Amino acid sequence: MPDPASGYALYLHIPFCRHRCSYCDFNTYTGLAELQGAYARALAAEVRQVAALAAAAGRRAAIRTIFFGGGTPSLMRPEELALILSAVRETMDLDPAAEITMEANPGTVDAASLAAVRGLGVNRLSFGVQSALPHELALLGREHDFAVAVSALEMARAAGFDNINFDLIYGLPGQSLADWQRSLDTLLPLAPEHISLYCLTIEPGTPMQRWLQTGEIAAPDPDTAADQYEAACEAMAAAGFEHYEISNWARPGRECRHNLVYWRNEPYLGLGAGAHGLAAGFRYHVVKQPRVYIRRMERDAPGPFPLSAAVAGHHRLDDAEAMSDTAITQLRLLQEGLDLDAFDARFGRTFDQVYDPAPAQLEAWGLLQRRGGRLLLTDRGRFLSNQVFYRFV
Repeated sequence: MPDPASGYALYLHIPFCRHRCSYCDFNTYTGLAELQGAYARALAAEVRQVAALAAAAGRRAAIRTIFFGGGTPSLMRPEELALILSAVRETMDLDPAAEITMEANPGTVDAASLAAVRGLGVNRLSFGVQSALPHELALLGREHDFAVAVSALEMARAAGFDNINFDLIYGLPGQSLADWQRSLDTLLPLAPEHISLYCLTIEPGTPMQRWLQTGEIAAPDPDTAADQYEAACEAMAAAGFEHYEISNWARPGRECRHNLVYWRNEPYLGLGAGAHGLAAGFRYHVVKQPRVYIRRMERDAPGPFPLSAAVAGHHRLDDAEAMSDTAITQLRLLQEGLDLDAFDARFGRTFDQVYDPAPAQLEAWGLLQRRGGRLLLTDRGRFLSNQVFYRFV
């Protein structure tokens, strides 16, 4: 797919954390707070470098959304975030109405920092709440309690934020359906604009995996997790949320515009240590270690757009990979689904031709349905989505 005239989503990775959670396998690092200033300068340099590569290729980069992810972006000082955002505004065409999101842990913000971040143009916050129950927060290794999350929300509202997401995790070891319902019942009255609900995956190399291997925790029960997901779907619908993506619910018009770019399989730029990007026909990833990232941005030469000096690996997408990515990401969108005409126009073959006999089989099994030129998961297909996606790998 050619890169859109409407521009790119821009992901900016902040790899610093005060504490590593028991379930986390993201590219995050503790004990490196002294690198934050140098890292902000390196990330600003990468922004400028990628912008220069785009200009040299004859296409000044237009940016329609920005997402500070991590790690814990809220650990960055406002002046460090300002340095990065200034680089974007000075060298790229940032949409005046851009959605600019910052992930935050509830215990890392205060009224002054939130007001400063709002003043920089950040207009959406995503709080990693994860649970309302103390014993679950302890299991997950979270440093805050739910009262701190409530306080963070109140301070964010006072600072002028009117677009806030809460993340919650279900499918925990030992978590009952009643426990999960208590978290939902506690969270929903707080009325965030967006809620993301993720089923726990115990990742290799995490403390939680070690606890599972040593018998300190029991393996999560997939049947209970399915019941929890179904309960969440009912509770969110009753509260007025639209279920627009498998794991995401929003008030009308408050879908995450940045993440919609991923789910529509549209181009995006990923900058910062460990970030991934998809642009100009390349899929690429940036070197992970912050010290190495800083050194590479100081010394090394870039490649063609969008490959900065810090890119550790890249490849050109072929049609097979692009078709698979398009199918799997777009089918996650429960209301939009996969645009069959656009697929045909892009690849010169119909979806049914490429994947025969899987589409017809999945429809016969009640997992996929067609509506208005689009292919969508059925209600049953949502619960078995991984089995559906496997057919398009």
